[in-house]
Amino acid sequence: MGNVLVIGGVDYSKHIERQGMTWTRNDLDTDKTVRTKDGKIRRDKIGTKRKLTFKLIHMTRQQLAALDDALSETFYSATYMDLHGVQTRRFYTSEFTSILESLYSADGEWGEAEFNMIEE
Repeated sequence: MGNVLVIGGVDYSKHIERQGMTWTRNDLDTDKTVRTKDGKIRRDKIGTKRKLTFKLIHMTRQQLAALDDALSETFYSATYMDLHGVQTRRFYTSEFTSILESLYSADGEWGEAEFNMIEE
């Protein structure tokens, strides 16, 4: 099956750099989670969320612009490879970076991107 990354109906899987995905699970606690005087924790866990970071390569300016537009939405649906199998969840993106490799062509030479996806 390989890598899976579909955003806004567009499959970006073939652009994922080798070792270009980082998967993180973050627990969410309320402000009632505290440490007691003896160092033990009283935890009030309310959920878990995913944070994914991708590095993509071999993309045209037009592909990068379309991806930037999709990631600029307040929330969007994405299908990706999770530790628990292929998942579809709602995300937002707080950071998108792309590299201009050369200025010497009419459209510039773009080709790489890095971004995060944080579960809603």
